[in-house]
Amino acid sequence: MSKTTTDPAVVHFFDCADVGKTLVGYGKSAGYNWWHRPALAPGMGGAVPAGPLQAKFEASSWRIRRTIEALRADVMHVHFGTRGGVANSRPVIPFVMHWHGTDIRTTYYTPKGRPNIQWGADHAAAVVYSTPDLKQHAEPVRPDAIYLPNPVDLHELPVWAPEGPPRVIFASRWDDSKNAAEQLEIAAAIRDATQGRAILEGLDWGQRVEEARALGIKLVPKMPKAEYLRWLAGAHCVVGQSSGTMGTSELQALAMGIPTIMNLEAGYYVDAPALQGDGPEGLAARAVLALEDPLAVSATARSREWVERNHGPEMAVEKLASIYRKIAAG
Repeated sequence: MSKTTTDPAVVHFFDCADVGKTLVGYGKSAGYNWWHRPALAPGMGGAVPAGPLQAKFEASSWRIRRTIEALRADVMHVHFGTRGGVANSRPVIPFVMHWHGTDIRTTYYTPKGRPNIQWGADHAAAVVYSTPDLKQHAEPVRPDAIYLPNPVDLHELPVWAPEGPPRVIFASRWDDSKNAAEQLEIAAAIRDATQGRAILEGLDWGQRVEEARALGIKLVPKMPKAEYLRWLAGAHCVVGQSSGTMGTSELQALAMGIPTIMNLEAGYYVDAPALQGDGPEGLAARAVLALEDPLAVSATARSREWVERNHGPEMAVEKLASIYRKIAAG
């Protein structure tokens, strides 16, 4: 029998960093009956309704569509902890709650955010989280929470093609959640170490973006994902976030083979190919070496192979399929 007749039908609601889209796409390719409904409610990230009557109509239509999608499924998979209401307001169907980062790391500790996230933790049939640093936040709230490493869709990545003057790209936003204070120190150290021989670029995004601008970082606006990946693919090296863990952007850079500079928390990853150093100056020294011969550094790191082994979507899909089967079996 095919997987679509022996495994539960699953609808993914919402998304974060295209994790849901990737999981569903690869799940379908593996023969599972999964589908994705990423859209938010009217006025929550999409087009704002023109008037109160249209707003009421669109909100009602949205709720009806959500209910129909839920009724088609055996299991719901809800992305991001603050969106548990989609399960709370649907028919009684078991659901997986997927924590992606800021939800359980930050919002859970706020009076406004905690009740919704706690409801999801209490009522979900299973909880998964996407990066290893979230373990310390997830398990006290949901002791059986499962680590599901972020999948990287290797097929969507452009070819790494560094051209022109040496270019260092800071892949993450300048936010305190990414330890922007240390990120700014690293940026200053790289600026000083390269002495104007390299172009430093980053996103015009985050709480401390003006400090990055003051350091002389060339800031580019937020952009669609495909454009962002093309921008990243032009880097001679990439500097990852300073949180000790890798987000999707850092994994994508590694998967493209780009020398990626960042310090990782001990125990989070096994044999990760990120280029680490002793403090901002040590990381700046690694950047200087990477800029001298990025292709040689990339060949030594073999980072794409590491990403395939540890963050390939196929592994995440099979792990998730096993979770769904256990839920459907009761």
